[in-house]
Amino acid sequence: ARFLGNPGTGKTTVARLLGQIYKEMGLLSSGHVVIEERKNMIGRYYDSEGQAVDNALNRAKGGILLIDEAYNLYVESDDKDPGRRILEYLLTALSDENNRDWMLILAGYPKEMESMLQSNPGLESRVKEKFYFDDLSTDELLQVADLYCDDNKYELSDQARERVKAVIAKDVADKDKNFGNGRYVNNLMETAINTRMA
Repeated sequence: ARFLGNPGTGKTTVARLLGQIYKEMGLLSSGHVVIEERKNMIGRYYDSEGQAVDNALNRAKGGILLIDEAYNLYVESDDKDPGRRILEYLLTALSDENNRDWMLILAGYPKEMESMLQSNPGLESRVKEKFYFDDLSTDELLQVADLYCDDNKYELSDQARERVKAVIAKDVADKDKNFGNGRYVNNLMETAINTRMA
């Protein structure tokens, strides 16, 4: 599957839920999620990417291999970039009928992901399912702040909650494509609370 969306929109969270659901349905044996990205899969030696992919697949067996910012595996200007070999190894693994106890999720920005997938027809045809993750609204981000407080046993006064909402609304109005959504809120709350506690 392709999980397309900006940072902090819940792609990893949904992957974890999907793993649990697929385990309960009997489609995966364990349902855990292994998260990888380009820097961990590019080796120091020629063609060491194959070993890195094998290691990732072994760890993901029974669960989901999620490649975060997967578009970084495709460098349009470099035909010899090792990221292309990683994509080829993944394609080979996807076509292995004897190894079906795993799932691949490629996650990243929509535009960059589409460019990567169009570069390789095999990848486009094997990773067909698309899920779009919209940016969170101010009210949804405020719910993330409430969850952060609940999880960490904090309680916001009404005045503090209004202040948090105002800060979030301002930052949402000024956001760019790198805006962190849920991650941004967690960082905001952690920084604000730790600073005041200190």
